Amino acid sequence: MNIWNAIDDQISENCGLLFSTESRQTLSGGDINKAYCLSNKQDRYFVKINKSTLESMFSAECIGLNALVASKTFKIPKVIAKGVFEDKSYLVLEFIEMIATGNTFEFAKALANLHLKTHASFGFESDNFIGLNIQENNWCENWGEFFINYRLKPQLKKIESSHSLGQTKRLLVSISEFLNQHQPKPSLVHGDLWQGNVSYLRNGLPVIYDPACYYADHEVDLAMLELFGSPGNNFFEHYHKYYPIHSGYSIRKEIYNLYHILNHANMFGGGYVQQSKSMLENIVRLLNFN
Repeated sequence: MNIWNAIDDQISENCGLLFSTESRQTLSGGDINKAYCLSNKQDRYFVKINKSTLESMFSAECIGLNALVASKTFKIPKVIAKGVFEDKSYLVLEFIEMIATGNTFEFAKALANLHLKTHASFGFESDNFIGLNIQENNWCENWGEFFINYRLKPQLKKIESSHSLGQTKRLLVSISEFLNQHQPKPSLVHGDLWQGNVSYLRNGLPVIYDPACYYADHEVDLAMLELFGSPGNNFFEHYHKYYPIHSGYSIRKEIYNLYHILNHANMFGGGYVQQSKSMLENIVRLLNFN
């Protein structure tokens, strides 16, 4: 018995139909997990594998995927199985044929409809992961307090153990006050919505995956869509028809994306540390902080 036999057995048990891998293809694109397509003449499955110590990461991903499925807004890969075999953990998902580009209007509409799923408070039912780092999701009624305490502070604590970033404590107070002027509703967000986590079916409809879901200001997803690329022509015009984007977004975008750059700095170091410093300096200027 090896991990591949164990995965075949788990797929067979959960799907109620015998599955035996005939072809195993290594897939590229993941920075954290090893990814494969397992197939036979009838079926195909997408499989992620990592260390057994990261089983909780796959468990959190399942919760997020199921939350997105329940929203009935996007095509989402279905969770087939997850487990641990010896020193490895694995997650099996529905395999979806996807292409890189599609209908931007449908993507904007689906994302706005996802964001219209709201909660009484900011946070989520459980903690999850942003990359390899824990993302705390304790419930909180105050958006500025939530974003400072459960997004920026944990990342700053990590990076400031080895790098000086300046007067961040005073700046965090100003950021919290600025965010609370906005008073957003707690919207269900993907949470890690960079361009690499969006694809399309061949009919043009959007697919999203690899979530880090929580209830937040809907603009956190919009901001990240702009962090490593662009969501496409006329995306914001289409989105605004279903969910208005209010004044001040350009400043909030910089604050929300600071979280992701700090996270990258903590995972990868290098140029992300300097980028974090530059973003902090820019936020100081934008908020007229002194």
